Amino acid sequence: MTFLEGVELLLLEVVLLIPIGALLVDLIFGELPNKLHPVVWMGKVIGFLDDHVQRKSQRHDRICGVFVSLIPILLFTLAFILILGAIRIYGGDYGLIVWEVLSALLFSTLFAIKSLGTHTLPIMNDLKNNDIEAARKKASMVVSRNVNELDEAHIISCASETVAENLVDSVISPMFYFGIAGIPGATILRVVNTEDGMIGYLNEKHKNVGMFAAKLDDALHYITARLSVPFIMLASALLGYDWRNAWKIAKRDHKQTSSPNKGWPMSAVAGALRIKMEKEGYYSLGDGELQNDPEIIAKTVKLMKVTSILFFIIVLIPLYLIIGTTVQILLENAFFGLL
Repeated sequence: MTFLEGVELLLLEVVLLIPIGALLVDLIFGELPNKLHPVVWMGKVIGFLDDHVQRKSQRHDRICGVFVSLIPILLFTLAFILILGAIRIYGGDYGLIVWEVLSALLFSTLFAIKSLGTHTLPIMNDLKNNDIEAARKKASMVVSRNVNELDEAHIISCASETVAENLVDSVISPMFYFGIAGIPGATILRVVNTEDGMIGYLNEKHKNVGMFAAKLDDALHYITARLSVPFIMLASALLGYDWRNAWKIAKRDHKQTSSPNKGWPMSAVAGALRIKMEKEGYYSLGDGELQNDPEIIAKTVKLMKVTSILFFIIVLIPLYLIIGTTVQILLENAFFGLL
């Protein structure tokens, strides 16, 4: 092995440790405390800007909404590029190691696998203990609908829907954009997704201010929502679920949701588990009747985790090695004028 080959091998190992380290941090430790979590900081900036928009006219509000969306994107993306670039370029002998560790820790906060189970499996436990009020209270923390009158079957459905929907929003999309552009790519996706969750609603306050954020979120998830289906099918085959039905239901029912994207993973998961997901008055995905078995939530979480790992191995790793690392380093170098 020549010296240059040895250097290239070392750099390859260093680069690989970033996504692998991030995955292990998420699976073992889950989310950081709110005070330390970048997504919480993003939410505070978005909320501050939204609160300072004076609602006047449709045109005015929509223009302001563009700035409410773009300012946090630029702020957090440039801040992370600045911090990571400065550490790597000016950090001396340990700069590359610190850059690697910080990149891994930062990326671990930009996707969420463990927390999807953390927020939904307690609902399953409450239902097993026949404590429907506790289950409703926990369900209210993961869905925006009114849960006060939901029966057991609809509580199970909304928990499973949350996991299936966020398989794309919180896992596959951040991993995909990390693969394309490293930390900057994942940061942009996470800021936009946070904006959509805060101001992308079609209510009176946000119907104009949040329009740009909602449309941008739809655009960024367009590819990944559809890309999720074959990975859900593959995970279903490995777990012994009905992978053929996953495709059948996804193809048939994905248009039922108001979002152009959310219906794809939700209907695919419903098909794979041969269950029905229903939000009364809005959509009904899958066949048959709603299920009263709380274990469906655990099955949904398991399917989500296996799908996530498969996407990580098959898409994120090669994409990051081929494109993402180069893009991130080029952006950091460009920021410091080192191209």
